[in-house]
Amino acid sequence: MKKITFLYFLMLIAGNLNAQEIAGNWAGYLSVQGVRLKLVFHIQKNEGKFTASFDSPDQHAMDLKFDEVSLTGSDLSLNAKTLGIQFQGTLDKNHDSIRGFWIQGQRKFLLTLGKIKLKSRIEPVNPYESDIILKTAKGDIRGTLTLPVNATGSPVVLIIAGSGPTDRDGNSPPALKNSSNCYKLLAEELLKNGIASVRYDKRGIAGSAAAATRERDLSIENYISDAKGWIEMLSKDKRFTKIFVAGHSEGSLIGMIACERVKVNAYVSISGSGRPADEILKEQFASLPQSEKDQIFPILDKLKNGDTVSNLPKSLQSFFRPGIQPYLISWFRYNPQSEIKKLAIPVLILQGDMDIQVSVDDAMLLAKGNEQARVAVIHRMNHVLKDTDTMDKEEQVNKIYMNPDLPVDKMFIDEMVEFIHTAK
Repeated sequence: MKKITFLYFLMLIAGNLNAQEIAGNWAGYLSVQGVRLKLVFHIQKNEGKFTASFDSPDQHAMDLKFDEVSLTGSDLSLNAKTLGIQFQGTLDKNHDSIRGFWIQGQRKFLLTLGKIKLKSRIEPVNPYESDIILKTAKGDIRGTLTLPVNATGSPVVLIIAGSGPTDRDGNSPPALKNSSNCYKLLAEELLKNGIASVRYDKRGIAGSAAAATRERDLSIENYISDAKGWIEMLSKDKRFTKIFVAGHSEGSLIGMIACERVKVNAYVSISGSGRPADEILKEQFASLPQSEKDQIFPILDKLKNGDTVSNLPKSLQSFFRPGIQPYLISWFRYNPQSEIKKLAIPVLILQGDMDIQVSVDDAMLLAKGNEQARVAVIHRMNHVLKDTDTMDKEEQVNKIYMNPDLPVDKMFIDEMVEFIHTAK
């Protein structure tokens, strides 16, 4: 289920209070429902005018700009109109902290910033990684290129993230309890085998947050178009000999449709659903009382038909709110079995048998859609590509999803590497 919250678009600011004292770098922590997110503001004064930008390192959101910066006495006001965010604060008399409020929509959060010294704005994760940006008409999509050093030519894999606010490394905001690092670890394993990769923050997420500031602007079609853009960009890069697309979870559907629309060498589905999203949601709601299902199922059917729903019961406002309905309509439109059938390129379907989110049955449905596909069921692998011996959801989340140091499954890597090296 694609759930969008204000955490998706969390960003910060910097501004101008007292000219000499306010210029510089400031950092603080925003506390939301017990979750602490670090924010770093960068304030400059050039030719009498203040400018400001901010980073949210926990979400890979860096160098985001503020539209308006004003200073009246010691009162600072920062406004990022395109993001729907404001910061209003006051520089204290010692000039070493700014106390104020982070404002988003109708919500206010206390935020105190302290002045800091930065040695480097962005430190590379490792010497093989560098930033890469896809320019689009509605904003930049930011990612990470992992490239073998001194490579004269290597295959490259475009890694497409799953649903929700999952960032390029495979992590979500702390409240969602996923810090698995699964995409980062996958990129590192591919690197060891001489394979380059690009992983990116989807539109509206983390470093790409500014490319979609309104929930209603998100759709599967946007994500497909972005994936297509990345493929076209990589295809023009002479460092790469072949282009592969690997979509995880919801990214499986996005990737396979993108591969229909632009030339690639091969496609990999990782933990991808084999059923339309509305069917999955009905299955998830099946255990509810009949009275609740009688409310929910007609809504799903209406969205499936492409119609929006008004006059929602209060209890369903969060799940089917107007802002999310365009996304659900676009998502329900596609049947993964039908889409994978259209691919006339080598296809690999990878699925863990300890996955608590997507089943082996889904992999078999995808294989039924494309009988030429190669299927590998990975014993003991879960949804975040790591080994486990339990199907207990709470135990998996606490011990596996929340452990970024656990390696990804070796058999999974072996299957993927072999497929990449042998695909023509």
